Amino acid sequence: MARSQETFNKKQREKKRMEKKKLKKEKRENRKNDEKSGVEIDWSSAPENKTLSSNELESRKKQKENNSNKNQ
Repeated sequence: MARSQETFNKKQREKKRMEKKKLKKEKRENRKNDEKSGVEIDWSSAPENKTLSSNELESRKKQKENNSNKNQ
């Protein structure tokens, strides 16, 4: 008699584990399907890296000018 109770408990644990696994999988798929990106960073207002070389600084200034001209 004790053996059948052990078997029953074992089956119940297995059912619970499979149910949790299924729920996790569904949640994971929902998150993938949402495709929400994180907060977009406004790089123009972000602090600049002070270790850039002069060439990099010039190219960044040109990019900023081009972007500001496109936005107007």
